[in-house]
Amino acid sequence: MRQLLAKPLFFNRRIVFYLIILLSLQCVIAYGALLVFDSLPSSLTDMPDDHVVFRESQRGTVNLIRKQIDENKDKPLQEVVNELQPYFGYPIKVLSAKTPLPHSIKKELEQLDFAYDGDKEVVYMDLNNGNILQLGPILMRDILESNTMSLSVFLIIWALFSAIVFFILIYFAFSAVWKDLVHIRQTAEQLGQGNLKARTHNVKGWLFKPLANVLNNMGTHIEHLVSTNQTISHAMAHELRTPLARMRFELSMLEESDNEQEKRQLQKGISDDINELETLINASLSYFKMHQNNIELNYTTVSLKQLGEKICQSLELFKPQGFELACNCQDARASVDINLVETIVKNLLLNAFKYAAHKAVLNISKQENRVIFEIDDDGAGIPFDAREKIFMPFARLDTSRTRSTGGYGLGLAYVKLMAEFHGGKAFVVTSPLGGARFVVSLKSGDE
Repeated sequence: MRQLLAKPLFFNRRIVFYLIILLSLQCVIAYGALLVFDSLPSSLTDMPDDHVVFRESQRGTVNLIRKQIDENKDKPLQEVVNELQPYFGYPIKVLSAKTPLPHSIKKELEQLDFAYDGDKEVVYMDLNNGNILQLGPILMRDILESNTMSLSVFLIIWALFSAIVFFILIYFAFSAVWKDLVHIRQTAEQLGQGNLKARTHNVKGWLFKPLANVLNNMGTHIEHLVSTNQTISHAMAHELRTPLARMRFELSMLEESDNEQEKRQLQKGISDDINELETLINASLSYFKMHQNNIELNYTTVSLKQLGEKICQSLELFKPQGFELACNCQDARASVDINLVETIVKNLLLNAFKYAAHKAVLNISKQENRVIFEIDDDGAGIPFDAREKIFMPFARLDTSRTRSTGGYGLGLAYVKLMAEFHGGKAFVVTSPLGGARFVVSLKSGDE
């Protein structure tokens, strides 16, 4: 419960922190934008120059003062200025025409009879009588020349409104993305806690939907691996019970027997059971090793016809008496891992020798970039509902296996696993001979 409360609190603190950072950045950006905008030429911004604006704003005042002076020519200039001074919020001074002024100010006086000095914020009037009237300094409100407090308040207000609008836009733009991330995180947490059935089904955005699909596929794959490993573990435990039970029975009989010949038979049975256990353990370890590690394929271009005939000849000694093995192979060349292919085909043919009645046929052909191996037999066939099960480790249709029948149900599991390593697949269908047809499709390395 504390963790659930701590997450929103931490989230709120992070939001406040981000908001403060955003406000600070907005203030810096706003001030920089004002400086840059103010420095741009008026031809670009379509705004008059500050100097011209301030000067023209005083034109009416200048004309009124000039008119007042002209109407009171009989009075001394200083007396007229003193009478006007109370009406203005800035000082008015009379200067000599010889007062040194900047060149730009003199030029402006010659052209307009009045000029504005932006540096001193002063207006000069040429009275054309040897005197110049100085108006100012005049207080002008410029945001860039305001005091620090005023500028700071402006920037904060501007940044606050900007941040609010920005957050609203971000919320509507990324709320769906945030929800997708929350669903993905929850699924990942559930998978990490052992709930292998957890999946992400609510991700709709194009940005994270591929990630959700990858996570779902990973969860499915992990669930399959765990389920397979559990099945293998249970099956292996069942396989171990059979020879162990026989050994326990044989040991009990050995203790009670007084017949030397019977004792030797029981001792031989115990030795055979030990060998069977060792064989089972080694076969299981080999399967697990192959299941967990990738096999590095060694592609070699071979003739499919020669490869098929070679495999069939190598199994002549293993055929039951009177059994017929036919080899129909296409005269084509393909790039395959020879060792892997031979292991796959030999496993299937030996399986056919065990379960077929009288005949088995090996067909090898090349179709586009695939090499197809088909092994037909005239046995009892495989029931439809068992065609997936027989490729599972330790799976057998006949559950009454003894030492005489042999096998642990790993042969077809090997075949499927090796086919998948070779970029292919293995499955079983009904054979034209009436029994089973095992089909292995492998990817050719020359395409």
